[in-house]
Amino acid sequence: MIKPTTISEKLLFSTVRIAVQLSSGEEATGTGFFFNFLVDEQTHITAIITNKHVVAGAVTGSFQLHELDKSIEEPQPSGDFFTVGLDDFENQWIPHPDKDVDLCAMLFKPLRSEAEIQGKSIFNCAIDNSSILSKADLEELSAVEEVLMIGYPTGLWDEVNNLPLIRRGTTATHPAVDFQGRSTTVIDAACFPGSSGSPVLIVNEGMFTTKSGTFTGYTRVFLLGVLFGGPCMTAQGEIVIQTIPTSQQPISLTNLMLHLGYIVQTKEIKVLGEHIKQILQASGNL
Repeated sequence: MIKPTTISEKLLFSTVRIAVQLSSGEEATGTGFFFNFLVDEQTHITAIITNKHVVAGAVTGSFQLHELDKSIEEPQPSGDFFTVGLDDFENQWIPHPDKDVDLCAMLFKPLRSEAEIQGKSIFNCAIDNSSILSKADLEELSAVEEVLMIGYPTGLWDEVNNLPLIRRGTTATHPAVDFQGRSTTVIDAACFPGSSGSPVLIVNEGMFTTKSGTFTGYTRVFLLGVLFGGPCMTAQGEIVIQTIPTSQQPISLTNLMLHLGYIVQTKEIKVLGEHIKQILQASGNL
């Protein structure tokens, strides 16, 4: 197993494949990623973020997690992994307070408790608030930025090493603009079932060009949002917006994918984080 040192290597350990069984008996997959919601300078809340539609109707769900190597002081993956399953799965998630925003989060604590029952500790590389840009910083980005999407398209992943797949694309709308007046950015990338919940990031390791045309020699990594859907074209040429499905069902070839993805912008992750803090404070758990 690699010992993650670069930004892109660490991002390989930021996601987790979500496998669920629906009340209909059907199995489906999606993507989640670890995120640290900032409470104050000393405190954060670790959670897994995904889409509401990934876990909707899920009776049970499971994660395949990397085991922490306890033999060394610096946190590293041991190369082994294990499965944690949870019942009443849909109700384990805290939905974004706006019903129209396709985001939800599961607190890390239930996973950690289940792992401890197995005598395991979880290794992950969580994304955090420092990767979220302000409105002013978003405006300093170009209309076309290279992006990476990390996840499990059609449920595929490196099963032997328990690692996700990384896909590359570009922004199709400016990251500082609300597409169609909603908290949405469009990306030009192939998005398939299983990719729902994937984090979409700008990652430049080394030299990159700023909006002003200046070459800059440092690494930057910014979270732009979370994939949730995209447009399809029907046989009649009508453009319809669909969430990225989680199940791998046969799809009529008359429903054509346009290789565009819609992502929930990071400002809605902040809203979700505040909502979680309020819930924990009200329950006396924070």
